[in-house]
Amino acid sequence: MSKAKDALFPQTERFAERLQTLLNRTVCDFAKVDGRILPIGSQSIVGTNLEDFTSRPVQLRSLADTPLWLDVSAYLMLDKDEGQFLTVRSSVCALLVGDPPEDVLHYDYQREKERYTEAHVQVHARHTALEQLLGELGRKEVDALAKIHLPVGGRRFRPALEDLLECLIDEGVVEPHDGWYEELQKSRLEYRFKQVAAAVRKNQGTAIRELERLGYTVAAPTEGRRKAIIRRLLGPSGSPANDDSRPKGRPRR
Repeated sequence: MSKAKDALFPQTERFAERLQTLLNRTVCDFAKVDGRILPIGSQSIVGTNLEDFTSRPVQLRSLADTPLWLDVSAYLMLDKDEGQFLTVRSSVCALLVGDPPEDVLHYDYQREKERYTEAHVQVHARHTALEQLLGELGRKEVDALAKIHLPVGGRRFRPALEDLLECLIDEGVVEPHDGWYEELQKSRLEYRFKQVAAAVRKNQGTAIRELERLGYTVAAPTEGRRKAIIRRLLGPSGSPANDDSRPKGRPRR
């Protein structure tokens, strides 16, 4: 196993374990989540009911007779800058209902996606007026609404899985375990703190200015460290590697 895979494997296992614990302490009883290293490249996958490298839905604690399901998967890698932080390359979180399960909606995230916003949600529903409008534009799909990619916060501010689980509980469609709110809060804060840390690494000038405005004194790194940080932030193209920049090739509307 390569050095990168050696570092990736334990983090992948911990991620899978945390996700399984979260589900079984909030809205599931016997959810199983696994993580595996992909055979090609220094990447891994974490998913519900993982078979080979494909996730399958797990059943939620539905309060109705109709079953409710959740299908979660994420392709992971180590960050390109320092090679130590677990990073999501792409992920899918789908809510399904019925037997057999049918899609209700799914949240997608794909890093550096070319055509649509990296983080978006698609809703599987019918809307007559929207279908008419899209038909006039030459889009004839029966499931026209499901083809619309609705943006949800971009790379750093996209919703957490915990937000969807809380919604299902608040709407009264699943029966949560005792202590569900504390479990969701703990898991969600961990996720958001990691997003804040990543945003700071990519936007250090903004972070420094705000800390100094609040009265902190920020010490500069050594000259060698400073040059290494600048080279890393500029990236191979020589332009700032801002997480929120528009990916190359995406058509402007």
